[in-house]
Amino acid sequence: MGPAARYAAIAAAALAAAAALALLLLPAQRQAQHAGTPNGYQGFIPNGVISYDGRQDPAGTLMLDNGTAIRDAIWDGRYANTIIQNHKQMAQLNSQFVGRTDPVNHQQYVPLQDLYVIKGQVPVQQVAINGQNIM
Repeated sequence: MGPAARYAAIAAAALAAAAALALLLLPAQRQAQHAGTPNGYQGFIPNGVISYDGRQDPAGTLMLDNGTAIRDAIWDGRYANTIIQNHKQMAQLNSQFVGRTDPVNHQQYVPLQDLYVIKGQVPVQQVAINGQNIM
C-alpha cells in the first residue's frame, strides 16, 4: 500500500470507529453530571495520553453541542485504547508526511486530526490530578 493510500486508510478507519462509538467518558459506576443535550452531538478531540486511575487514558478537548469546549478532558472508559492507538497512528503519519508532496497528485499532505462523535449527553466528572481539577 502506498503512502497516500495508507494515509487515507488510517483516516477512514478512525472516522469509522468514531461513527460506531456509543461511548462514555466515565464508567457508569461513578457519580457524574451529564453534559450536552439528549439529541445533540458532542465531540472528543484527543491530543495526548495521561496516566489516570492506574491506566493510560486519552486526554483532549470535549466539545459540547452548544459550542462549549471543555479542555483537559480525560476519556476514561470504553474505547480508550482504540482512541490512543488511532491518535498515535495519526501522529506518526503526520510526522512522516505533513509538509511533503504526494508524488501522484503533487499536492502537499495536510495534518490529520481525529475526532470522536458522541450522540446524546455524556457523563462528566471533575477530578483532581496532581492538584489540578480537570474533567
